[in-house]
Order: sequence, then structure tokens, then C-alpha cells
Amino acid sequence: MSSTDGSGPKGAVDERPAVLVVTMGTDYVAPARMPRELSRAGFAVTLIAPKGALATHTGFVDKVGYFPKNPTVYEWMQVLAGAMRRIEPLLVLPGDDVTLRMLMWLVLDPPQQLRTELLAELTDLVVRSLGDPAFYAASVDKAALARQAAAAGVPVPPGDAVDDERAAVDVAEALGYPVIVRPTVGTASSGVVRCRDAAGVRRAMRELPQTVGWIPPGAARALVQRMLTGRHANHPAVAWQGRELAGFTRVAVRQFPEGGPSSVARYTPNPGIAAANARLLGAIGLTGFASTEYLIDDDTGVAHLIEINRRMTPATHTGPRVGVDIASALAAACANRPWNGPTDAPKGTDLTLALFPQEWLRDRASPFLSTCANDAPWDDPALLRAMLDLGS
Repeated sequence: MSSTDGSGPKGAVDERPAVLVVTMGTDYVAPARMPRELSRAGFAVTLIAPKGALATHTGFVDKVGYFPKNPTVYEWMQVLAGAMRRIEPLLVLPGDDVTLRMLMWLVLDPPQQLRTELLAELTDLVVRSLGDPAFYAASVDKAALARQAAAAGVPVPPGDAVDDERAAVDVAEALGYPVIVRPTVGTASSGVVRCRDAAGVRRAMRELPQTVGWIPPGAARALVQRMLTGRHANHPAVAWQGRELAGFTRVAVRQFPEGGPSSVARYTPNPGIAAANARLLGAIGLTGFASTEYLIDDDTGVAHLIEINRRMTPATHTGPRVGVDIASALAAACANRPWNGPTDAPKGTDLTLALFPQEWLRDRASPFLSTCANDAPWDDPALLRAMLDLGS
């Protein structure tokens, strides 16, 4: 663990609450952008990441620790435990799906190598950071999430979980083509395939990507759902013990890669999504950051749940653009204070934002980079340079 910034004079006592941002991603944007918001909200931010990761270039962290190259599970846990003992964080905040599932696995099926006392401390930290562990598996397994959401009154596309090609084809033919085949445990849009016939379904099942990290016991291999036509939207938010504190809705204008996260989005309130999201986060007892994906059906206007990312995502840091400071909402909850700031974007908000470097990587000549607002980190020059290097 090495100090990179904000260490203060010798003997000074840093009374800011500490948070630990952890990522295994080398080019992930979210853990590179959220330290600025967390720092502005009053947190002392420590980052753990691979050496050279994009997140290590931000100037808004107080300390940086590094994972060894290709760490074993035990080495990964030891680095996390060492940081926990040094900085005594209030929360650990995952910056990618592998990290999230590792933290959940630590609670649900802990490795025997860790000492009992250390394991208890790590477990307490993870539960305090993520919320009720009874729902960890249900929010990682997309099929289990769909069942949980439906029980909470949140619309989901019709479909079912499957383990083999024959079952997948049976579900697809019962639903009617076209359908979507998606891994039940995965990252972003990896392995998600639109299928228009049985041959496509069989091919999608054969080519399901291998999942990295912990997989909930009993999770099926894939989820087959009716393909709806509509607009993709997501709702970044922060919750505390199942109560959503603040969030905002974005509708995708451009996506990078195609079918993946938005690189240009329109920020506008959607009361239906906001209400559904509050029910969902309450149903799974969530604490921390999350971003929930929806598809707004062209035929009905109803927003159907697709998945939830129980972590910071590439747009989590953009809330202040529409007056929603979810990092400060989290700080208030940590201090046991009520959050009196905005809980959603004000009525009438209509902002189109090009995310950087995502839209620049999609199309360097994109007109959105010059005709609408963008979120290039001008006040974080080392990070900006590292982002530009991604396109070289």
C-alpha cells in the first residue's frame, strides 16, 4: 500500500470516513471516475487495482495498493485483508463484476485458508457494504433475479432458465421467435445473443462464454427470454439496507460496444422506472451502488427489468450533472444522517451526455462529442492522458 496523494503533514489525523475501492479491471472506467465523487463527498479513498490499471491514474485517491499479477484467490484475499487492517474502511466498493462476486463468495462460501478472526472481519465489512447476503445469489444469477423482481411487482420479459440446447429450444419455441439467450452469470453484454430460429439458439448455447469468478450454486447456464423491441435505459442509484437513497434514469442514444453500455445517453426522469427500482432494491436488501438495466417496450411503454449491476458503473459518477449526488447520499447514510438532497433528477430535466472515452472510442468523429455535453475528466489530467492512450 503506497500513499499517492492527500497524506497530509506528519502527525496529522485524517478524520474522514475511509472507503476502499477494489477492481480487477485494467481499463474499467467506473473505478477511475468514482474516486473524485467520493472524495468530494468527504471520504478518504483507497484504491486496490492491478498495476497500470486505468483507475490508478486518477489523482483523487489518497492511497493505492496493488494486486500481484494473476493473483491466486488466497493472494487476492490477503491483499484485501491487509488493506482492511491498515485503513479500517467503513465500506468496500467493488468496481467490476469479478470483484463483486469474489466479495460475495467470501461471505457465502469462505476459503478455509483464512484465519477465523480475519474472516469474521472481512465478512462484516462485505455485509455492511453490500447488504443482506440472503439475496447475493439472486442478484448475480439473472434467472433468480427475474423471479425475485416478478415477486416484487417489477416487470420482466417472459422466459425461463435452461442448462442445455434442447431445453433452450423448447423454451424459445414456447415463447415464439425472436428470443434473447443470455448467460445467467456474466458481465455486461458478453454472450448475449438475439436468436431468430432453433439453429441460432443451439449455437448461442454452444458459444456461451466461460464465467470468471464465483458462480452461485444451482445457477442455470442461460436464460432464454422473449425479445422485446424498445429503448435501453438504466438507473444508477445508491441504497442503504434496502432503501434507495437517490438515483437517476438514462436512456441510451448510442452504445459501445453495440448492444452494450451506453456511450451517449439522454438523462430524463422516468417515474415508472424509479418506482420499480425502489421496489427491486428493497426486495434484495441492497446497500451501496447499483445500476439497473431496463428495456422500455415500444408497444406498451412498460419498462422491463433486464439485469442489475451491484457496483459502480461507467455512469455512476455523472449524477451531479442532473443534480443527483449519490456519493454524498452514501456519505450521509454512513454518518447516520438523513439524506436531504435530491433523490432523482428534477422534473423537466433533459440532458444528452457523451461519456468519455466511451463515445470517443466508438467514433472519434462522433458529432455528439461536439454538439452535446461530455464528461472528459479535465480536472484529472493524468487520468485523461491514460484514457487517450486507450485509443492508441
